[in-house]
Amino acid sequence: MSEDAVMPVPQTCSSDGCTNLAAFTTRTRPAWCESCIAELYRVGGMEPLEPFTTTKAHRRARCLECGQITTARFEYVLDKNGWAEPVCRVCHWESWAELGLRAHHTDLDRAVWAALAANPADPELARLIETESTVREAVARVWWPTVRTEAMFDKLHHDVLVDTVEHNDGTHPVITRCRLCGHISVQLPARMGSELAGRWCACQVCHQRNGGSCAQDVAMGFESHGMHVADPLAKVDREQEATCARCSSPRLVSLRQLNLGQVPCYVCDGAADPYAEHRVYLFHFPRWGCFKVGITNTGNDARLVAHQRNGGELVELITVLNRAAALWVEARSLSMVTAWPATGEPVERRVVGWTEMWDQAAPVNIRLQQIAAQLPPEFAPKSAPARSGPIELADRVVLAEGGTVCFTGAGPGRTRTEWVQAAEAVGLVAVGSVSERLGILVVPDATTHTSKTRKAAAAGIPIVDYYRFAQALGATGTQRAVKPPS
Repeated sequence: MSEDAVMPVPQTCSSDGCTNLAAFTTRTRPAWCESCIAELYRVGGMEPLEPFTTTKAHRRARCLECGQITTARFEYVLDKNGWAEPVCRVCHWESWAELGLRAHHTDLDRAVWAALAANPADPELARLIETESTVREAVARVWWPTVRTEAMFDKLHHDVLVDTVEHNDGTHPVITRCRLCGHISVQLPARMGSELAGRWCACQVCHQRNGGSCAQDVAMGFESHGMHVADPLAKVDREQEATCARCSSPRLVSLRQLNLGQVPCYVCDGAADPYAEHRVYLFHFPRWGCFKVGITNTGNDARLVAHQRNGGELVELITVLNRAAALWVEARSLSMVTAWPATGEPVERRVVGWTEMWDQAAPVNIRLQQIAAQLPPEFAPKSAPARSGPIELADRVVLAEGGTVCFTGAGPGRTRTEWVQAAEAVGLVAVGSVSERLGILVVPDATTHTSKTRKAAAAGIPIVDYYRFAQALGATGTQRAVKPPS
């Protein structure tokens, strides 16, 4: 060591009358010895269970009031001591919820919680859940059995270590541990909506490290939409290279786009007209002990076949007037069984559609036809607006280098980006709007009228479907198999 090297100057403990050396050194701030640090933890109501290392380390400690074991940084202990606030987050959140969240529970909330706590399989309560929307909403708000809490935190890469009460109403704290970094935190089950929506990570340490949602959160979100991401990136706004879990078709899309309602797969879902009839299905998986509800278009049975391959038995299949109606029936069905999520193999394997599965022991019987009969009248106007006949499509199209092309709707077999790339590969220029200088407008079929088709028809611009456009691409050597429209 050179003679000029600066040695750290020993610092005396800042407690009055203590002459011990401090466990850490600072320039201007106070520092304490290990015994005084332990006493400061006790002032905050915590008994340290492991040696002190640094002021920022999450140190395991037992609450002297409730006995629960959590972690607390020394910096955090000093801050809470300064406010005369308990360091234990279990005690803090329990007190906070008692004065805040629980005070806003309605009489119906309390009655539903009491009935479920007494007998979760009460047939009269099950009937009310099936028929009364206010009862369903109350169940979703206040009935948080441990299995539901564990299922929710499983989606957020956390394990539930302790559920502090036997019958949680969502406002009693639970202690969780992040599977990625091991950080232990205290959470309220009913207040995890933002984390489930991907706005931020449930783990404070991971969130700070990644600057937002973890890659694992994003991958989980894609799985819930039936899409697989081999190399997920953090944050919901980033476009990911995903593949459909049913047909393996690729797609470049962000989780936020899927959460906002975009169809996951253009081949399985996107080729279907959202105004056309859709189907809602109910499957039972005897081996897994669970049910599943979902939607599919009327164009193919790929989704049904995938569930049958997993041992599913089709219980009910109904047809509704459009995609929005199908989504409504699915959401209504799931609202009845929110508190009884599926567990075991389908969840561990993340099989296609696992987020729409529930335990077969749920006291509620899902009857799709009865639910569909309750469709609100506002869904009917969402059928396709009437037009005077089909769109007049050109019989053939010649692709000239430098010409412009505009795509509208979903094309089969390729993502929109891939269709644009295919057009640019033969010298075309892809544009996003219709003007008099446009060369070709490509549409899904002759029945889907849009503002673009009306403008193109009025301007005399050739309109072709994706099948004929793919044939024209084939003449240039870039064709990919695309089925002709039926």
